Amino acid sequence: MALCASLPISGFAGSADLQKHESQVIKKYKNLNFYEVNEAIEREIVDVIAADPSSFHYGFTQLEKQGFVHVQYSPDKKLKFYSFDVSGGGTMGEWSSYVQYATGKTQHLDPFDSGYINQILPVNIHNKTVYLVKSYYKGDNCSGLHHLRAVEVGPKQLLKSYVFQTKQKKLDQISVDYDCHYETDRRSGNEYLKISPKHVDVMLLNQQHQPQYKYLRYTLGSKAFVYQEIVK
Repeated sequence: MALCASLPISGFAGSADLQKHESQVIKKYKNLNFYEVNEAIEREIVDVIAADPSSFHYGFTQLEKQGFVHVQYSPDKKLKFYSFDVSGGGTMGEWSSYVQYATGKTQHLDPFDSGYINQILPVNIHNKTVYLVKSYYKGDNCSGLHHLRAVEVGPKQLLKSYVFQTKQKKLDQISVDYDCHYETDRRSGNEYLKISPKHVDVMLLNQQHQPQYKYLRYTLGSKAFVYQEIVK
């Protein structure tokens, strides 16, 4: 679903209208097959969020309880992420995500390319806030992808942040393939990517995508997370 909305922050409807909208969406869809109407649910909710800047401060708790949307703020409350389950009900886990934020007096709602977002970490790099957004995508059968994106709020829009320095180039994102056949003891379930304010550790895989339980370590320097070494 393509969308990029920008609105002045003033002139919004308010929480009463948003609460009413929540109830209407739940009443309309709750007794239907979710996997047949989930994309329609996404469209309805996103249209309201895009049209009403007060939605940034509204929790959408009724819709979350119903499983229609997953809402997460960054710890500093500058970014708000909405994720929608748009899968077909099979083995694949497909998510559609959006990020809501402000630049000056303008509020934005942009599509955000990711899987299911499970961690958002703001880090100060070179006197600016960079957000590390970790997510997981589940493919068919046992395949999947752990994904890390770095973004920053620019003067007019959200920008890619090239803060991962490899030996050859700078990257704005890192991904690691996942294969559940190698996870007999579940040791690495949430450990393919480990992020902290000082380090980003990336699981080392062999050519068959088998985890080696060793990590490529990126350490925060003055301007980037720079690859340093392999650690256990």
